[in-house]
Amino acid sequence: MISKNVRRSLMKKYLALFLAALMLLSLAAGCALTGSDTQTDKPETSPTPATTDGGDSDLDLAAAVAEIGDETITLGDVKETFDSYVEYFSAYGYNLSSDPETLAMLLDDVVNSLVEAKLIAAKAKEMGYDKFDELQQAELDERIETELSELDAYYRSQAESEAESDATIDVDARTMELILEEAAYNLNNDNATYEDYTEFLSKNVTDAYMQELLQNDQLKDVALTDEQIQAEYDSLVEEQMTYYAESPEAYKYDEESYEMTGDAPVAFAPGGYSRILHIFCAYEGELPEDYEANEADMELIKEEYGALAFAAALDASSADAAKMQELVAQYKELQAANEELYEAYVSAAREKANGIYGELQNGADFATLVKEKSSPDDYSDYPVFAEKGILIAKEYACDNDWSDIVKEQFGKLSIGQYSEAFADEDGYHIIFYLADEPAGTVELAGIEEGIRAYLLEDIRSEEWTALVDEWMNDGTVTLHEDVYKVLLDS
Repeated sequence: MISKNVRRSLMKKYLALFLAALMLLSLAAGCALTGSDTQTDKPETSPTPATTDGGDSDLDLAAAVAEIGDETITLGDVKETFDSYVEYFSAYGYNLSSDPETLAMLLDDVVNSLVEAKLIAAKAKEMGYDKFDELQQAELDERIETELSELDAYYRSQAESEAESDATIDVDARTMELILEEAAYNLNNDNATYEDYTEFLSKNVTDAYMQELLQNDQLKDVALTDEQIQAEYDSLVEEQMTYYAESPEAYKYDEESYEMTGDAPVAFAPGGYSRILHIFCAYEGELPEDYEANEADMELIKEEYGALAFAAALDASSADAAKMQELVAQYKELQAANEELYEAYVSAAREKANGIYGELQNGADFATLVKEKSSPDDYSDYPVFAEKGILIAKEYACDNDWSDIVKEQFGKLSIGQYSEAFADEDGYHIIFYLADEPAGTVELAGIEEGIRAYLLEDIRSEEWTALVDEWMNDGTVTLHEDVYKVLLDS
């Protein structure tokens, strides 16, 4: 299961995405943060006297960097975002001031992203996408309500957690305090109110919805041909035959990711894989701290006992028998205590697993019991695995792999057989050997939908980028490069 702990700050989420993208670009360029030699088309520029080349206090933050219809992006808007990016990179050890080329590229990217956002919103309004029919308005209202509800729920959960350890905390008041902290950050205004922030969020949701309507309408005729799909399929087969010949252990992760998400279909399967159905009974809670403490003490006792025995052997003298007997007695006492603790920890899972095994012995359907009785695991949220089975390979060490004990038990089965209940460090398992995974090329029909989905998305993205580039150069945008370039000298 994938754990998510996401900071709600819109700026920080965008910064993280930008950092990841730029780091990937740097790796492609030889693991160095350098600027690109490729220049994209730019909108009309208008010479405007530079305000200053001095420090921040001399900058005219109200100066217009770009006009997009009736909208204006100021130097203050650009500086705020640009400074945030520079600080973010600095926190990760990238001193961009020592790389003027990359710093200039970053500044251009900041301006372009701000301009594009305003431009798309302006085009959406110009084309009437801000005039919602009854159904669209209802959908938009629901999205805004969801955004605000998620905001409250996120911080209310944090406030409730804090209140568990501090009874003086008023959950409602603390929730609002946390929301206003985010508002101050995202609005760059320490005096921002809740109403200010909900208006800001509502506008963001509305702009995103308008863009979605605009984009879907503008791209509604984008389609794929059978020839494009066949060519992509042939390319996948060729690439994956080579890749899995060298790295067959990667197939499990790739194929299961496709079955979970529908992305990146796999067109070739290496040999050596099978499918099992899996009933899992997890241990409840955690082993008590005493268990780990006892284990540590037992290790110390073994070391002390060994030192006494070695010293006696080395000096050909008689060992301290009384001390050694005392150590053995201490060890056995701790061992017995830990056996009791471990039994208490695993007994419920064992009892559950044995009960399920009894149902199987009485003719219950294995796949049904997977759905009804198995403890949550990485596969629980995906019904396909209760039907198609989960991949297993005895010979490969895969990502997110089975334990050695599970693989050992699998090796004892034939197709159509299921195991008795057995345990590893995670819990009790019962597995059913469902089938062997067919090796070789996967038929196009089986993965055509997946190929179509990502190919269409790629083509739509290319068409959308071309359309935005066209708008950037149709006279709607006036850009004053000399105004924002002073940030490179400040």
